[in-house]
Amino acid sequence: MVKEDSIKTYYFRINRCIDYIKAHLDQPLTLEDLAHESNFSKYHFHRVFRQVTGYALHDFIRNARIERACFYLKHDPLKPISEIAYACGFTNAVSFSRSFKQVHHLSASEWRLEQANSKIGIVDSKISEDQGFIQGYLASKLNRRTSSMISPNLPLQVKLKQMQSFKVAFIRNLNIHQHDSETFEKMFDTLFAWAGPRGLIHFPQTKALTIFRSNPNPSGMIQADVALSVPEEVAGDGIIGTAEITGGLFAVVYKEGTMEECQESWQYFFSQWLPANGYRPDHRNFYMSHLNDHKMHPLRHYIYEMYVPVMPL
Repeated sequence: MVKEDSIKTYYFRINRCIDYIKAHLDQPLTLEDLAHESNFSKYHFHRVFRQVTGYALHDFIRNARIERACFYLKHDPLKPISEIAYACGFTNAVSFSRSFKQVHHLSASEWRLEQANSKIGIVDSKISEDQGFIQGYLASKLNRRTSSMISPNLPLQVKLKQMQSFKVAFIRNLNIHQHDSETFEKMFDTLFAWAGPRGLIHFPQTKALTIFRSNPNPSGMIQADVALSVPEEVAGDGIIGTAEITGGLFAVVYKEGTMEECQESWQYFFSQWLPANGYRPDHRNFYMSHLNDHKMHPLRHYIYEMYVPVMPL
């Protein structure tokens, strides 16, 4: 096997391991189990994981658990911190407190209070710049939207929808700035170059997605996948992984507008729509379905649907 093939194999296996970690944060994650999941010996697994991700295994798991804890602290303000610690896989409150301070330099209670005093739930809509990759595609159904367009009295359209699970092929970036549209576009170009010759692109049936695997850190860095919906039988290859997007109840936010209007809509959705309608987000990944290339829109508007997993308050 040539070196390039070996590297692709490493990426494919470690991506599978990362998905396993994120799906089992509330459970013990042993070296033996993770090495087995990635099909490496436990003696080599640590080195390979760091080589592919840039993180030590222990740090990656700790950060993922703290990321999950921050979600609960922010969106479930009545949940006791001790329960949050156990729900995120920490064996005791002392271990959780120490790890939380290592990451955020605040106690969990201080961090929760800081979030409560800030503008909770505002998402920087510059993320939607990632939509520029879809060359020449503007879903025809959007051109026909007339009576269902956004009312001037409402900042956006939201509907609740039970979604079925579906499979995606993806390229992952574990350390990308949320506004780095150039890198996102390059990732999509690579994904399209892989999917096109395999006959996997059939717009508008094929969904082009950005899947957010973490919230932004203070520097605006996130973990994210660019993805295409694919049939169940499709297998990944090297840096192209495959995963299942878990179904369930989602709030589907449709928006067409300028960047500033998108930002206002996100502020409204998280700060007003969710609590007013008796819902809060849950810890499943949310994703954006890109519906146009804004550069081809006569008003240079962005058009997208954001799928936010929700649960009753």
